Amino acid sequence: MSSFCVIGLGRFGQTIATELEKNGHQVLIIDYNAAVVNALSDMVTNAVVGDPMNPDVLRAAGVKNYDCAVVCFSERINDSIIVTMMLKEMGIKKVVVRANSEIDKKILYKIGADSVVFPEQDMGKKLAYMLDKNDVMEHIRFSDEYSIVEKKVPLSWIGKSILELDVRKRYHINIIAICDNDKGTINISPSPEYCFEASDVITLIGSNKDIDRISKDG
Repeated sequence: MSSFCVIGLGRFGQTIATELEKNGHQVLIIDYNAAVVNALSDMVTNAVVGDPMNPDVLRAAGVKNYDCAVVCFSERINDSIIVTMMLKEMGIKKVVVRANSEIDKKILYKIGADSVVFPEQDMGKKLAYMLDKNDVMEHIRFSDEYSIVEKKVPLSWIGKSILELDVRKRYHINIIAICDNDKGTINISPSPEYCFEASDVITLIGSNKDIDRISKDG
């Protein structure tokens, strides 16, 4: 995906639009709130003030020329449904829609949404996990069972090598990177002979239950 149309400019929509533009993508924003659109107009490729519920506004804005549309309404699920249907009828390759409930999700998928996201719910789960595991610094959820976690090295690992600890066999997880906060270095795919230091932050991939075992053992 190289070009995006962001529809609905609440905080979520504004963040999506500006971050995509920062990352080098072409971004079109559409919202009926002229003040918000004008405030962001210099930060994106194209900006349109208009009611996205009006198909003529979408057509005039040229949404068909964009690879992906992101529908970011925070509350108005009926508006999200209508706009999603119009976008799919216009032939948009991919439509991503914000939802607030599982019922919303089911409806949006049935009417053609390619992907449905729950920003508040997902962020809440992530924060709860990080607060519960006070040694976890970052958490990326793959599924209900698997995650990538960035965490402080367990105290019991300091001074020992990956081979000595037999991490893969003992914990059934893989260490994909080690960052030394003191030295500012990153070791990608560390060798089995690597010995852990107190300043290390390790990035792990594996099942949630196996990653939790490391926190308990540490």
